[in-house]
Parts: sequence; structure tokens; C-alpha cells
Amino acid sequence: MQRYAITETPDVKAWLDGAAKAWPDQAGNRSALIKRLLEAGYRSAATDIDQAVQRRCRLIEAASGSMPGVWPANWYQRYKQDEWS
Repeated sequence: MQRYAITETPDVKAWLDGAAKAWPDQAGNRSALIKRLLEAGYRSAATDIDQAVQRRCRLIEAASGSMPGVWPANWYQRYKQDEWS
């Protein structure tokens, strides 16, 4: 299992102090607060990533078929042949 060192810079101190207010039952355990902040940050990032993927899929679907004639029907086969010739 990997271990990481986190320096309590002024920003990190402020975040941990805020976390201690949010989770007073763990206020005296900085390691537990770091873990809680990481979990909360991951949940937030996972939601953001999922929303971004869904947005990209909607944009791709909306653009699908909007440029007929731009690529020849057999472009991929020709590309693969040219790539390895």
C-alpha cells in the first residue's frame, strides 16, 4: 500500500480546520479529516466527470449525420490499407 506525505501549508491547514467543523466527531484526527476530504473530493470529481462524458455523448449524437459526403463510404478501409502499404 502506498503512503503519501501531506505538508500542512496554510491552505491545507484551512481546509482541515474547515473539515473539523464539518465533521466535529473527527476534529482531533487530522488523518481521518484528510481521508474524509479525499472521499468528498472524489465523489464531486466523479460526478463532474460523469456529467462531462454525458455532455460529450449528447454533442456527438447531435452532430451525428450532420456532415454527409465529408468522408467517402470506404474511408476506413482505404486508410488501413494505406497505413500498412
